[in-house]
Amino acid sequence: MASVTLNKIAKVYPNGFKAVHDIDFKINDGEFVVLVGPSGCAKSTLLRMVAGLESITSGELKIGDKVVNRAPPKDRGAAMVFQNYALYPHMKVRENLAFGLKLQGLPKEEVNSRVLDAAKLLEIETLLDRFPRQLSGGQSQRVAVGRAIVKKPQVFLFDEPLSNLDAKLRASMRVRITELHQQLKAAGLPCTVIYVTHDQIEAMTMGERICVLKEGRIQQFDTPSMLYNQPANTFVASFIGSPEMNILDAHLSVDGNARTVTLLGGKSRLPESKLSVHGTELAIKLGLRPENVLVNASDEKDVLWIDCEISHIEYMGSEVFAYFRVGDSTITSRLPASQATLVSSLKRGDKARIGLQLLHSHLFDAETGVNLNSTH
Repeated sequence: MASVTLNKIAKVYPNGFKAVHDIDFKINDGEFVVLVGPSGCAKSTLLRMVAGLESITSGELKIGDKVVNRAPPKDRGAAMVFQNYALYPHMKVRENLAFGLKLQGLPKEEVNSRVLDAAKLLEIETLLDRFPRQLSGGQSQRVAVGRAIVKKPQVFLFDEPLSNLDAKLRASMRVRITELHQQLKAAGLPCTVIYVTHDQIEAMTMGERICVLKEGRIQQFDTPSMLYNQPANTFVASFIGSPEMNILDAHLSVDGNARTVTLLGGKSRLPESKLSVHGTELAIKLGLRPENVLVNASDEKDVLWIDCEISHIEYMGSEVFAYFRVGDSTITSRLPASQATLVSSLKRGDKARIGLQLLHSHLFDAETGVNLNSTH
């Protein structure tokens, strides 16, 4: 078990392109941390730098108390699970699991013991005599994880390991990997995990903390709850959450202790909890999660009511997503299935009335995108 510390880590390619910009964070012993962001945000590059598969231009990388900037991958105490599993097609599962241990020169008895222990933990004992071509995607993924486990590394590195699986299998395997991390802790073998994904649902359900990246820079490094409820900026607010947060152009006016927000042709006083914003007249972005947009409901306190028209409705089984047009803006509402009758009779172009629950709103600077009420 070991912590992983990145101190002003940067990556500049020979053509001058800077892919990673002075990354600073520490992953604690035994912690499960997810790196998430859109394609091209450098999350996989950062993971490969930790693994030793990509050189570090500047900064210091420590695994435990050891600086490993120039250490070869085999000496870093890390094991990596790749997106394509990278199993040897000519070797059976048993040989795939044992191959790295044999290269280390471990005794045959210990190799066999580690292989059997990993196979039992991952419930793949019956697959040991099969070739990779005889495995399903989920089975191949478990073998790839097993190949990492047998090395007993200090750090596990996962590079989008579920991206090749179908939706149902992805859901079950993310539960399995999370359970595996907990099982290793319970067995006295806690391991530090760095997991890369572009899927924010994977990030939110698996990570104890999540590092949100954009263009090689950290946008926010926090718990799933904090990312969802207190996003540092508009990028995090729109990236985390499905459907994404509604972010609307608005204007904030200050008169003494009163703060009035104007948007979409409506005007309302902000709740007292939003009064930490300073200034007299300010262009802002107002963010609101879809579950905080009411539809054709009765009047409530701290709600700004807006007339609009229906654009589209999606029935998801347990919930309903309703999309409304107000001028050039689209607003999404997320309703539980029990409230489906509120929109069941609505069709595209029908008039509707939505309520924005300002008590749950987020105020962002219109220019920088920074959360004006954030503590970050």
